[in-house]
Amino acid sequence: MNFIIKILRVINIVSFSVLLLFCIFGIYEEIMGSADLENLFKKLNIPLNYRQYVIIFILSLSITIISYFVLKKLSNN
Repeated sequence: MNFIIKILRVINIVSFSVLLLFCIFGIYEEIMGSADLENLFKKLNIPLNYRQYVIIFILSLSITIISYFVLKKLSNN
């Protein structure tokens, strides 16, 4: 059980880190617009378009929330 909790913590930390990074891009997108975000991705050599960005953001958000609640449930027992 200890091994599963450690793996869930790693998953939670990684997905939360991705979420924070994409939140920074999201703030930039809100200020400048989605076309400028795609131009920023091209300038930074990140092979993403706006749709892929949104999908990764939603997936990392859901993984963060799910892993947090599963980790909380397992830690209490």
